[in-house]
Amino acid sequence: MALPTNSHLLQSFGLAGSTLIAIWIVHTTARILYNIFLHPLRSFPGPKSWAATALPAVFAQVRGTEVYDVLKLHELYGPVVRTAPNELSYANSIVYKDVFSHRQGHAEFGKSSRTVVTPPNGVHGILTANRADHSRFRRAFSASFSDRGMQRQQPLITRYVDLFIQGLKSKSAEGPQDLVAWFNWTTFDIIGALTFGEDFGCLKLAKMHPWISATFGSVKGNALMAAVRRLGLGAIIPYIVPKKSVDLRLANSRFSADRIKSRMELGTDLGDFMDPVLEKHVGEKEGSLHLTFDELASIGSNLVMAGSETTATLLSGAVFHLLKNPVALEKTVEEIRRSFDSADEIDLMSTTKLHYMLAVLNETMRIFNPVPAQSTRESPPGGDTIDGKFVPEKTVIYAAQYVTTHLSENFTKPNGFYPERFLQSDGQSDSEFKNDNFAVFQPFSVGPRNCIGKNLAYAEMRIILARLLFDFDLELDERSRSWTRGMKAFVLWEKPSLWVKLTARGV
Repeated sequence: MALPTNSHLLQSFGLAGSTLIAIWIVHTTARILYNIFLHPLRSFPGPKSWAATALPAVFAQVRGTEVYDVLKLHELYGPVVRTAPNELSYANSIVYKDVFSHRQGHAEFGKSSRTVVTPPNGVHGILTANRADHSRFRRAFSASFSDRGMQRQQPLITRYVDLFIQGLKSKSAEGPQDLVAWFNWTTFDIIGALTFGEDFGCLKLAKMHPWISATFGSVKGNALMAAVRRLGLGAIIPYIVPKKSVDLRLANSRFSADRIKSRMELGTDLGDFMDPVLEKHVGEKEGSLHLTFDELASIGSNLVMAGSETTATLLSGAVFHLLKNPVALEKTVEEIRRSFDSADEIDLMSTTKLHYMLAVLNETMRIFNPVPAQSTRESPPGGDTIDGKFVPEKTVIYAAQYVTTHLSENFTKPNGFYPERFLQSDGQSDSEFKNDNFAVFQPFSVGPRNCIGKNLAYAEMRIILARLLFDFDLELDERSRSWTRGMKAFVLWEKPSLWVKLTARGV
């Protein structure tokens, strides 16, 4: 019997390859047609190109433009948009009631496995834990984040705010300062001291700690992995994610574990987050709120990210928008300087009476939310209703604060900076902003998974901004006139430097 020749083998391989390609084309075409015309979500509004495949959404995600692109879709199609074959984006208040809050008699809309990336140590922290573990973590840390806890931690916070002001005074004569960097140094040192019992030395050295770079890098890496999972290709992640991103995530995890180990050796009398947690819930102690070392390490990493970068971003945004709006700046400065005779009077409680400054912070969170990208949930087994309309199981639900608070249907002049919208009273029926839908303004989310660090965030924002505007006159440098233009979002904002001229006041 004659053996096949090379030409015969090539023809066979060519035929097999052509057959596979043809099968793939037929399968893909059938899937696209199914997604558009037969899929259970086919009745929801949205562009056919986004309904056909997840590629448009993923491309927008990896480009860092998804929040802008989805906002445009909502302006065209309304408060509910189908943004991928199995995904819905909501930009109304109903989503916070029906999806993020607890509904009696309804199953939980849990975190979507396609958007959750497992930490390098394999143990989820408070941001991505399942319902039972998340509840346990929150209860264990509840005392640390209570009003009483904030009072206990105030001396530590004030110490680093003083270092922040001293550092700016020593450097301001050299020229414009990058306030993005200064705010990051301050909030990282504060959260480091509160979480690990020691700061990162950022303010002392006036430079980034290596972990800050690792943390920022891990966020972008996590966004890339989430995008791959969104395409249903999670299995190939180890082969396509850049080694640098993997290394940064590993460094982040190892550093947190090392710092937690050191913190556990320092005892329970530092006036930080960990005092009550280590005293009651860690080590050989038993009970329903017991935490393992790996859990504590993952939570520590979560706290540093959520309690530093986000607050620094908000403060950067507040300064930028104030300096772009002279009237708002003048009102804020006048209120602060009228209220205090010395910087020593500015503290956790005294800043609560600065109503206009608080409105500035809220308006900044509306127009420049530190976490602009989507909060995600997944519909439960058997599906459930949202706003009275049935949504099948395993549908991914998105709700992006940037989208909801910039939608013209929700806010008057959504792209303008108007702190006055947050100063309305019930009697101001003639207010220009009387029809604003504040129910969609949820910068700290709602429900059982809302941000546990809300009290800390407000405490830091109030004290830092009040001290900055009490001690300095500010002027935006020409290089930062268009600071927010074209800014990309990878879960968090990818921010350029914010250059500001500072003149210390003689007080």
